[in-house]
Amino acid sequence: MSMKKILLLALSILGVVSLTFAQDKLLEKSGKQPKWVNGLEKDFIIVAGTGPTAQDAQQNALSNVKAQIVSSVAENVKASSEIRKEESMVNSNVSQFLEKFATSTTTQSGKVPFLQGISISKVSEFYWEKRQRADKSVYFIYHIKYPFAESELKMLVFDFKMRDRELTQQMEDLLEQVDKVESVEQIEKNIAELSSLKDYFMDGRVDQCNLGITRYKSLLGSIELVELESNLGELKYYLRLNGRAISTAKKPTIKSECARITSVINNPDNVEIKYNYENCYEDPENNILVKYMFGGVTVQKPFYFDVAANKASIFLTDPIHIIAISKDEATVNGIIVDMTIRSKYDSPFVVEKVVLEWKGFSPVVIENIGQSFQGKGNHSLKINTDQVLKAAETSSSGKALSLLSGYIHYRDASGELKTYRIYNHSYTTDW
Repeated sequence: MSMKKILLLALSILGVVSLTFAQDKLLEKSGKQPKWVNGLEKDFIIVAGTGPTAQDAQQNALSNVKAQIVSSVAENVKASSEIRKEESMVNSNVSQFLEKFATSTTTQSGKVPFLQGISISKVSEFYWEKRQRADKSVYFIYHIKYPFAESELKMLVFDFKMRDRELTQQMEDLLEQVDKVESVEQIEKNIAELSSLKDYFMDGRVDQCNLGITRYKSLLGSIELVELESNLGELKYYLRLNGRAISTAKKPTIKSECARITSVINNPDNVEIKYNYENCYEDPENNILVKYMFGGVTVQKPFYFDVAANKASIFLTDPIHIIAISKDEATVNGIIVDMTIRSKYDSPFVVEKVVLEWKGFSPVVIENIGQSFQGKGNHSLKINTDQVLKAAETSSSGKALSLLSGYIHYRDASGELKTYRIYNHSYTTDW
């Protein structure tokens, strides 16, 4: 719409208004009515406003100035672009644009003077009247002659289109980042920016923004907490999204029924939690519950721990079998000891030394064994020594019950040396 058309539209509106007001009694006026009142002048907007007081009427007139300018910009945008929407929607967008643009935007031609705000100080001329209706109520009519050159209109239209292109590019960049985000904060920031853009756009780009927001929100629900490393008293995990690591500066909420959390450290690529478990009983449900709230979406996981993870406790139930490496009638020259060790826990342990004792004889000491075992249940230990035994005194042959004593020295997962006492345990020999 040209400036001429805008002026003709304003003139027609003012004509209707002036006919309406002319029927009411004139009580007071600011002076002689200027020729420009209810008229047209190039490079000016002429409007009138009403109100119960002169100040209210003045503010109403200023609002009408803004409305005329918004309509002018909107009509020019519609006429030279692919936008095909209701006039009210276009006007709303232009109005939002002018509001935000007024204090923050610069163009290649520099700061647009008009965009610093419509104010009474910029009014070229004004004229007001105080009138009385037939019902005796009083009101004011405030006429304003406001400078608005066609060059300013073109500049506003140019700035609006340029800003519209910038926002479209911003939207496209945000949509492209959906599969490339590196942090939870980036997801939340992009959702907020798309929501803001959605409120600005008036065409198919609204649907694009909505789709982008939906996709970003689905990312939040797809985040997993993955255990990276776990030792009793310490847990390390990281956040994973669609098979790749993702970071967050947010602190998780951490709970445990029995453990006491001592520290939480946000490392660049993982989160490290340390806890004290001394008040925890052996229970398969012992866990550290880690929970995040991302944009209203709960992401949580219980990390289970076993207080017996480092514990080791062994014992013997089956008879020990002893096989002679070589023998004669009086002596056994070296033996192979075959025993079944039963572990109470799943944690690993290492057998270091075995001592076998027969009453009245020197003990058989087998050192530097170094055999490792892991898992609850039975484990077979076979060891040998070239130590000489007296055949008759150590043989189980012909005896109702053969018993020996001794020790098994072993280390648990923490390296602590422990001892199992073999006391009057049954055994068999092949001699």
